[in-house]
Amino acid sequence: MFQRKRSDTLVSTVEQTYGINLNTRADALLGNLLQDRGFDSLSQLLDAYHGRATAHARKRKVFLSFHIEDLSQVNGFRLMAQNPNLSFEVNETSSRTPVQSERSTYIRQAISQKIYNASVLVCLIGNGTAWRDWVDWEIETAVQYRKGICGVRLKDSRGRTPEALAARGAPVAKWDMSAIIASIECAAARRS
Repeated sequence: MFQRKRSDTLVSTVEQTYGINLNTRADALLGNLLQDRGFDSLSQLLDAYHGRATAHARKRKVFLSFHIEDLSQVNGFRLMAQNPNLSFEVNETSSRTPVQSERSTYIRQAISQKIYNASVLVCLIGNGTAWRDWVDWEIETAVQYRKGICGVRLKDSRGRTPEALAARGAPVAKWDMSAIIASIECAAARRS
């Protein structure tokens, strides 16, 4: 177990002690960071950061980013939220409208608000997800809002991981409940 840290400990001290980058101001206080990212203790945050979380620290609001052609598997993911071992609330909007269409400004505003209200963006990776402009835009928007980002590879998918996820070293889980929990919690801990 880790030595107990006071809530007024500087984040820079935590980063130096544990050799991690929490993507926040060095003069931020540990207590504020834990509250902001939804963790009860430093040990919970560190387990999540390293992908070792076995349960959600708190209920997470997640935004699902996906290719509309994967909707049947996405619905399966939504049903997982009913599982008592998982603690997340799904908040997403799917669109078949091209990114550069006349309606795209309105759609971007609506999606942007949903991403803003989430704590983690989960990209559900199917065979064609990596080539979808909306998925790229949603990931970039989540990064701008300093949200956690992660991926979940849909069952039997062989598609490429979207470049926006790969470039940031976002965790990507296989279609397995414990891996999905660890991925979501890791994204929450590493928010930029």
